[in-house]
Amino acid sequence: MRVVARTIDGQDHAVIDERRRLSGRGAWLHPDPACLGAAVKRKAFNRAFRRPVDTEQLAVDFPAYLGRRQ
Repeated sequence: MRVVARTIDGQDHAVIDERRRLSGRGAWLHPDPACLGAAVKRKAFNRAFRRPVDTEQLAVDFPAYLGRRQ
């Protein structure tokens, strides 16, 4: 799954790019809850996007993404 950084209300957020069409720098992640947890814990998205990003909404959207994917 592809994740991109988006600025929403002045804050940078990591969001799922379901169709892999959003512009900008992206990061790839296995569609597995354990991989998401490890990436958030290790601050991998901050390194990938070269700036601090909020991953809170990503954790909320992730289960719904997995449900649509199956």
